[in-house]
Amino acid sequence: MKEKIVDIIIKLTEYEELRDNIDVDLIEEDILDSLAFIELIDELQEEFGVEIQPTQVDKNVWRKVDRIEKMVEELLQNGKRN
Repeated sequence: MKEKIVDIIIKLTEYEELRDNIDVDLIEEDILDSLAFIELIDELQEEFGVEIQPTQVDKNVWRKVDRIEKMVEELLQNGKRN
């Protein structure tokens, strides 16, 4: 799952260095801008079949790939599917 999330982020941001530095802060380093953020939510929903309500997700989740992965896993476990 993590690899798919990384692939999605790279596709949206063209930040290839993410593969080598997976712990980078996506927001602090301006990798995820507002448009990429919206596109990321759409891509995650489509790829994993989950429903993401951005207003119900702690903003710090979007800072790290590991946190995004954990959120998607929890949504899948809780049955929050499209």
